[in-house]
Amino acid sequence: MNKFFAHPIFFVFLVVFTFCSSATFAQNMRIDKDKNIINTRDEIIPGYFILDFGVSSLLNAPDPMDLKIWGSWSVNLSYMGNINLGTNVKFLPGVSLAVDNYMFKDDVSLFRGNNVLGEEKIQFYELKQDEIKKSKFSVTYIDIPLEFHYIPNPTKKGVRFALGGKFGIPVSAATKVRYKDDGSNFIDKTKNNFLVSKVRYGALARIGYGSFYLFGYYGLNSLFQENKLDCDCNGGSPITIGITLFAF
Repeated sequence: MNKFFAHPIFFVFLVVFTFCSSATFAQNMRIDKDKNIINTRDEIIPGYFILDFGVSSLLNAPDPMDLKIWGSWSVNLSYMGNINLGTNVKFLPGVSLAVDNYMFKDDVSLFRGNNVLGEEKIQFYELKQDEIKKSKFSVTYIDIPLEFHYIPNPTKKGVRFALGGKFGIPVSAATKVRYKDDGSNFIDKTKNNFLVSKVRYGALARIGYGSFYLFGYYGLNSLFQENKLDCDCNGGSPITIGITLFAF
């Protein structure tokens, strides 16, 4: 798993997110010579910085890939443009960097290699260390989100709705096993693409109030490439439910 605060790209995103959030909230308005308040939000940043954090799982997951609900999570940092389509509707195209993490419930992990038929497959194997503390699999993506936002009353802070989706490509994947052996703690990490789908795409919905939203994402294709798992099982459809913070 790529830890959020240890990932250098995420650190840069976090700094930009924090700075722009502070600048936006601190300088959201100015006053002209007649003492009229003028909103300068779009003069400062013509879009939105968005942080999504949620719990991840897999629908129709491979049988060996039994996941812990609270150990599997997703974090996503996005910059979204802002295109007005009318008084109440906005179109938000953007770019984002995301990490999806899956924690195994059982003491298993992934291995990429050839099976007995010489076919390259992703295999699940049982961990043999003395005391397994955590076993995780993570994928980092660059995504293009596209969303339509409906704001019933733009002049007031109220309920908002959004529908859309995203598509993206994986840029890295890794397994991470934390275990204890002979009284000492160890971490084994293996980086590989693990034959995850070369492109991912899915649908997304949000409902919120002000800058805070609840969201749900459903992947329309499998986590792994078709016929690349060394088992008679599906590749699993990613699903995430969580909270969103908009830096307006």
